[in-house]
Amino acid sequence: YLILEYIILLMGTEIYVLNIESRIENPVDEYLKFFSASRVQKILRYKFNAGRNRTIFAEILARKLIAEKTGKNFNEIEIFRDENGKPFCNEPGIFFSLSHSGKYIACSIGENSNGIDIELLNRKIDLKVAERFFLKSEYEILKSLDESERAKKFFEFWTLKEAALKCFNLREWTNVDCEKLLNENTVNYFGMQHNAAGKNFYFANEAIIGLCVEDNKNNNLPEKINFLKNNSELLF
Repeated sequence: YLILEYIILLMGTEIYVLNIESRIENPVDEYLKFFSASRVQKILRYKFNAGRNRTIFAEILARKLIAEKTGKNFNEIEIFRDENGKPFCNEPGIFFSLSHSGKYIACSIGENSNGIDIELLNRKIDLKVAERFFLKSEYEILKSLDESERAKKFFEFWTLKEAALKCFNLREWTNVDCEKLLNENTVNYFGMQHNAAGKNFYFANEAIIGLCVEDNKNNNLPEKINFLKNNSELLF
């Protein structure tokens, strides 16, 4: 099993990050035995090992964390997906979300519906994307910043919107107001207001995480990221 640095308790929502740099390019198809036949077919559609491995390790990480939290055996945990692709498990009262970028796998898990997004910061940003998909107020904020601060704020908005999309199972995040999510604990969509909290996390000077948790208060959001030990085996 994955070796965790922390004892896992079901308290609020937690974030776990796994660095798979040492395994990202090498085939790990031996782990396919832990997936259903239909899921294996989808995993094998990835043309490159990196894509397969991110998907494989993300789901194994989620199952491992769910097993730890519930006291169940790893093999008892099943992960399913709804019609929008949102993952869920066969354990009541457990909500989780997955994301990956580059060598990092991120999982948020807790008692409330949640969403997570991780992005590497070495990507160039395009203000035209913000102009088209962000709120006008967010676009104006970005335009007012210098280049370095603009990139930082762009990814803060982007990851929070993606996290909200996953948390509330939305099809698009155009109308998610990041400032309200961060400061007023609300998300508006379909003309209705919903309680939620959002937060950004930076780490390793190279990545950012956006987290959104439904029906939550800021003081219940995690203060830190739990990093998993990375050894040559990782699993089993």
